[in-house]
Amino acid sequence: MSRTAGVVIVGGGVTGTSLAFHLVSRGVRDVLLLERTALAAGGTGRSVGIIRQLYPTRETSQMVKRSLAVFQRFADAVGGDAGFVACGALIGVAPAMRSKLLATVAAQRAVGIRAEVLDPADAARIEPRLDASALGAVLWEPESGYGDPAAVATRYADAARRLGARIEQGVEVSAVLTAGERVVGVATARGERIEAPVVVNATGLWARGLARTAGVELPIVVGRHPVFVVERDAAFGRPHVVYLDLAGGAYVRPETGNLTLTGSLTDDETRHPMDPERLGAAVSLDEAAPVLARTSRALPALAQARYRGGWAGAFDITPDWMPILDEAPVRGLWIAAGMSGHGFKLAPAVGEHLAALLTGAAPPVDPAPFRLGRFATPAAAGTFVASYLR
Repeated sequence: MSRTAGVVIVGGGVTGTSLAFHLVSRGVRDVLLLERTALAAGGTGRSVGIIRQLYPTRETSQMVKRSLAVFQRFADAVGGDAGFVACGALIGVAPAMRSKLLATVAAQRAVGIRAEVLDPADAARIEPRLDASALGAVLWEPESGYGDPAAVATRYADAARRLGARIEQGVEVSAVLTAGERVVGVATARGERIEAPVVVNATGLWARGLARTAGVELPIVVGRHPVFVVERDAAFGRPHVVYLDLAGGAYVRPETGNLTLTGSLTDDETRHPMDPERLGAAVSLDEAAPVLARTSRALPALAQARYRGGWAGAFDITPDWMPILDEAPVRGLWIAAGMSGHGFKLAPAVGEHLAALLTGAAPPVDPAPFRLGRFATPAAAGTFVASYLR
């Protein structure tokens, strides 16, 4: 059994659905998105959804700025609710990082990002419960916050359907089909062949395995990133802002129901490879304890919070912790993977960027830093924190 499509997008997370929407918005017809289980069932559905704007390069700064603008007017730009809460974000750095933070923020202002570098003592006017005593500076991003990744993926899919895209769930792509050095389509696990001249691998944690079916090696490691949930007590008061403590190694993000999502910023996820099929697995209190200790040092008022559980999240990580947004050596096969923990916050701009590349238009951001070929020579190893400041 076989059928045809103009473009096949594999993966129904925020990246794939954003791309589908942007392609049909550009007038591309016969777009087919295939998701093996359900929309947002992969890494998107396990993301904490933080939207911060501190990035170390001009291109990523431009992307997050463009994405934030979409989240701020999501109902008009896409349709529906993104769950965006503009509570603001604080980012604390150690004294040794203060000068680098100042230089990075100066560069970001050139692309229109609103941010203010505070002395540690001044951070109390934003979040008085913060312990900034060990910090060298605190960045305040008043427009940042968090959103609902699953809702964003679903709303992009809804909008893409309205414009003519076909979206099919429960269809697993087992292989990318090639003839010579060119893509000719995909095969599904149920024995179907779908012929297409363009295939986009947007499968996130599963991207490396799918690329191998076309003879393409992606420098991606799936790294485990557990997320923990605590319940704030009544004495805590109003919800806190998003806080990322790069010096102490923990982050916090408020959630409804007096909950806080928290996790580590010190673990090198590349040293903790994970089978993506283990995504969402339960975590233990023993594993949570050291992270919760760091969380309590960052926001001491959370020391009395009750532990409510958590899950095993994961990142699809490249050596430089930046995405691959490029055509593979196999012509017609495009890679939209290796998001390295940035997938949700960059999704609107990534979809826009890739749609431009696929249609031969000028992309809004220089594509060079996201090309697969940058890994032809050994890349310097990085960490998630290096994706904030380098």
